[in-house]
Amino acid sequence: MQSAALFSTCWTAGGPVGPRCLAFLRRVRAGGATYKLVRNADREAVERALAAGFVAWSGRSRDDVRLTARGADYLDRMARVE
Repeated sequence: MQSAALFSTCWTAGGPVGPRCLAFLRRVRAGGATYKLVRNADREAVERALAAGFVAWSGRSRDDVRLTARGADYLDRMARVE
C-alpha cells in the first residue's frame, strides 16, 4: 500500500511531473551512474525531478545528477503502465 501512496504523490508545487521530466529521467537512466546536464530542457526538468525525489545531485557539481531508487522505481512502473 505504501507504493500506491508513493506514486499518487508524484506532484510538485507546479503540478504533475509531466512528459518533459519523464524524458529527462529516461536520459538520466541511460547515462549510467551520473548524467551531465547538457540541454536547456534538462535544466528545466531537473527542478521537478529533484522536488519529486527522482534524482539527486552527484557530488558538488550542479551539472551532474544521479537517478535515485525512487526515480528508478517510478520509471519501471511507467514502463509497465501500472
